[in-house]
Amino acid sequence: MPSRHYIIGTAGHIDHGKSSLIEALTGTDPDRLPEEKARGMTIELGFAQLSLPARDDSGDELALGVVDVPGHADFVKNMVAGVGAINLALFIVAADDGWMPQTEEHYQILTYLGVKRAVVVLTKIDLVDDLDLVLMDLEENLTGGLWEGAPIVPVSSHSGAGIDELRNTIATMLTEAGPVRDVGKPRLPVDRAFSLKGVGTVVTGTLTDGPAVVGQDYTMQPSGETVHVRTAQSHGASVETVPPGTRTALNLTGVGLRESRGGARAGVGRGDVLVPAEMGEAVYAIDVLISKSSREIRGMKQSKKALRTGREVMFHHGSAGLPARIHFLGQRSLSPGEAVLAELRFSDPVFVFVGDGFVIRDASLGLTLAGGIVLDENANRRAFRKPFQAAFLEARAEAPGDLAVLVKSQLIRDRVAHLPDLLARSVFSAADIRAEVERLVGGGDLEQNGEWVFLADWWKKIRKLAGDQVRAIHREHPEQLGFPLRELRATVEPLLPSPKFFDMVLEGLLAGEFAKAGPNIRHRDHVPQLPPELKSAGELVRKRLNSDLITPPNKGEAATNPSEEKALRFLIHTGEVVDLDPKTAITSLGFETVKEQICEYLQEHGRATASDLRQHTGTVRRILMPLLEKLDELGVTKREGDERRLK
Repeated sequence: MPSRHYIIGTAGHIDHGKSSLIEALTGTDPDRLPEEKARGMTIELGFAQLSLPARDDSGDELALGVVDVPGHADFVKNMVAGVGAINLALFIVAADDGWMPQTEEHYQILTYLGVKRAVVVLTKIDLVDDLDLVLMDLEENLTGGLWEGAPIVPVSSHSGAGIDELRNTIATMLTEAGPVRDVGKPRLPVDRAFSLKGVGTVVTGTLTDGPAVVGQDYTMQPSGETVHVRTAQSHGASVETVPPGTRTALNLTGVGLRESRGGARAGVGRGDVLVPAEMGEAVYAIDVLISKSSREIRGMKQSKKALRTGREVMFHHGSAGLPARIHFLGQRSLSPGEAVLAELRFSDPVFVFVGDGFVIRDASLGLTLAGGIVLDENANRRAFRKPFQAAFLEARAEAPGDLAVLVKSQLIRDRVAHLPDLLARSVFSAADIRAEVERLVGGGDLEQNGEWVFLADWWKKIRKLAGDQVRAIHREHPEQLGFPLRELRATVEPLLPSPKFFDMVLEGLLAGEFAKAGPNIRHRDHVPQLPPELKSAGELVRKRLNSDLITPPNKGEAATNPSEEKALRFLIHTGEVVDLDPKTAITSLGFETVKEQICEYLQEHGRATASDLRQHTGTVRRILMPLLEKLDELGVTKREGDERRLK
């Protein structure tokens, strides 16, 4: 039977019956630690499995991994680790207690993380008489929020009342949700790492964004260590490929357990994330959009207090919780109900994707402060307060999930991008990114050269600047053949992100109005003109050389004074005259005429001596011998003894 994989997770106040509900739903007690049994509360994440039929005519099975997260205030950091990858929240409120402080905090956390799909489960209904009053209070707390209108299912884990309806509601919502996201970029945030005798290192977590395949190598971030997946288990069975949206355990080789979080981070432990090697490295700064809920957490006055820039916070993302210092852009504090662009700076590296949600908390107060979304996964601290970075972040903050906005903002800021690396650390597939680039290229927003993409307006300005430099030389020095390429490179390269792009600029020029002329570049229509002071001398030189195309006078006779010598050098430099040797020159037309006659003779006869060719062309030895050497040099002919043949 085909399976669709999803993760559902519980959230809610302590002792509101999350673990009991999971046991009633799945038959599995998720509390696995002796301390949890003794204290009657969930401390660490617990896990169970549930299989439901899809509510359509596909016949598919919904294979659900169920994550039970802790509700007590002391364990909220573990709760964050559990909900970061869920496809559906079971938001639990006990009928006999109602909406409690940790209920509100969990609600805010799920809102910050962007969990849009939820079933609100009203537990312990057998302990209250006026259920309608409880439902009214629950709906009032949901009004105006992310889950306004979400289904509310009253249940009793003790009697089993409502459990079947809850299963049906879960199955219906996930069937309507469609398949989980698969962008070919598997990520496994590690929530447990341990070693088994005879097996080795094992990590567990919730796989997102792509499949993990047995036998392949991956990278463990943030250490950057290469690991090999030897075996994998999911839903209690060994598998070769783990699909996204699945709880899994991977047996890894090439890495041991991390002994300490201090110093080097060799080895694997909770908070690490397994990713493909091509995803790049962990970073020390990210730029984000942070929002603070306008809702108060009852009994926690600090929850209504403004958050000030520069303070240290705990950053919770995936299964990691790290200290960070927060810096706001353009304001000193963040009040409830507000949002602000900010930079988070870390002493230990983090690995995130553009579009990832996160939560920030105050570790000493045990309080959730705010949450946000990643806008720049690899921020430059020195650029944070620059106008171009502010414009970049503002554009992304308007539509953080819009691929077109992400691509265009990247190119507007950076001007150029290597397509395989463009948004590699984002929740979009490489195919979708390439398709969006093609669309923007077709619309004229971008230009592409191989695997490089450029902001079209900027790229056109660069090419125009280069072309203008060549045109200026033609205007100011019409006698010059063109603009030396080395000088054009020196002018243009400082405007480019890397010197390697100069060749692409040159390629664009040569594909259009410009052409190479030796070590120079010129406009295709440009014909070098003798400077005014040499025009009369040049005309005399031309007249003498053209008096006999194939037997012109020697240089001394063609140019009889210093001005005429300068004019002759100019004509040679521009290609109008061919320099044969220190004493001999011939017009390019004369050169081509003799060359054509020689080639025709050799094609017909195969070989010929210099005497044969002199008689055939009608020129003199003084012209023919250096001309033949020129043809040898150009690779037109080849000398073999006293004879020549076509090469």
